[in-house]
Amino acid sequence: MKNRPGLSLQSKFVLITTVAIIVLMGIIGYMAVKREKNIQYADVENQGRLLGDTLAIPIINDLIYERLGLVEEGGLLDNYIMEIFNKKDVDLLYLTILDEDGKVISHNNITEYGKVYSDPLTVKALKANNTVVQQFSHSGDSSMDFGVPLSIGKKRWGTLKFGISLKKVEQESLATISKIIISTLFFLAGGFVIILFLSRRFIGPITQLANTMEKARGDYLDVKVDVKGSDELAALGERFNSMIERIKQANEEIQRTHENLVKSEKLASIGILAAGVAHEINNPLGGLFNCVQIMRQNGNNPEFREKYLSLVHEGLERIEGTVSKLLWMARKGEHRPVDIDLRHAVNEVYSLVEYKLRKSGVSFTNEISDGLRLAVDPHDFQQVILNLFINAAHAMNNGGSLNVRGYNEDSMLKIEVTDTGEGISRENIRKIFDPFFTTKPPGEGTGLGLWLSYEIIRNYNGEILVESEPGKGSTFMLSFPVNLN
Repeated sequence: MKNRPGLSLQSKFVLITTVAIIVLMGIIGYMAVKREKNIQYADVENQGRLLGDTLAIPIINDLIYERLGLVEEGGLLDNYIMEIFNKKDVDLLYLTILDEDGKVISHNNITEYGKVYSDPLTVKALKANNTVVQQFSHSGDSSMDFGVPLSIGKKRWGTLKFGISLKKVEQESLATISKIIISTLFFLAGGFVIILFLSRRFIGPITQLANTMEKARGDYLDVKVDVKGSDELAALGERFNSMIERIKQANEEIQRTHENLVKSEKLASIGILAAGVAHEINNPLGGLFNCVQIMRQNGNNPEFREKYLSLVHEGLERIEGTVSKLLWMARKGEHRPVDIDLRHAVNEVYSLVEYKLRKSGVSFTNEISDGLRLAVDPHDFQQVILNLFINAAHAMNNGGSLNVRGYNEDSMLKIEVTDTGEGISRENIRKIFDPFFTTKPPGEGTGLGLWLSYEIIRNYNGEILVESEPGKGSTFMLSFPVNLN
């Protein structure tokens, strides 16, 4: 199952850091705006309290003078209220004086005279003995209402009530928010540059290491990380390069070991063939000795000499052919696939073990049809079939039959090697392709034959399976893709 493509580590680092900066600047901006607004609200409240305390004393005096009849009722207060309201020091919304019942006795708006206020803000202000500050909305803008008791001792003469607009505060808050947004964008741009630099400096080497590790797959180990600096990332790169070098050395050692194992198995196979080779050489060699002895006795007769020289030449060619087959088996192959005729190749292998099989009373049948071909290195194929034939011979010490079939099926070329030997037990059938596994007595097998066959077949994208039942023989099934390059 393929991994779904996702963001790279560098992209994640840039994204997360950018989001973190935005969130951090947002939190800082929110706290700054809130703090600024609280400060401005407190400043407006202080101004309002100071205004209320400043106005309270002269207004109380004017109320007392009016009650005593020393001044005309309302005239002095109205002038004083209008004078204060028209000043631009404070953004006043209204300024009014109420009696003990909430009735307007002076107001900056003459139309409000005589009205009785019963709204919650006024009711609360009339009941309070100290200055009351309340927030409310005026024409959609936030405002602050102040209620100042006009009293001397326990005598209350009325209530001074005025409202201050907070519109400027809100505007200044919006201006502060705009400044914070601009500052955030500025810092974000600068931070983005720094983030890119840091990501290339710290994430870049990790990405390079990951890409290099991705390349170092299978047998391709000619890769190396470019190490810069002396920090932990550089140390990681050096250790990776060192690890790759050790893996290369280990692979080379494994390759040498593998070659030695293959060589030892081939030598073991040749050792098993020694008896058959000796038979193949001794027979023509005995004939050669007879020919030489007869030629010494009648060597002067040209016809007689020509006849026996021809027999000598034939015997030498037979010996040469046997030795050539033996050398063909022993030499180190270079894995060069060619198109071979399978029936002929199997017969060639049989000729090497024919003496041993006949000596054991084993009959051989090659049922591969003419023209069935496979692209494979001849030495590899010969080694596989030879190992299977030798195992079959060991399994049929008291005689039997060995049969080879070959056919095409489902775009696969299949070869079956069947013997009527002693078979393989259930507990061993899963182990037979393991290296060094053998059921033969010490000194009679290396345990590498079937393992080597398995490795060779796998190199050609093929498969080898076995079916066996104790006492009834075994069938090894080889499968190869038909279109091998």
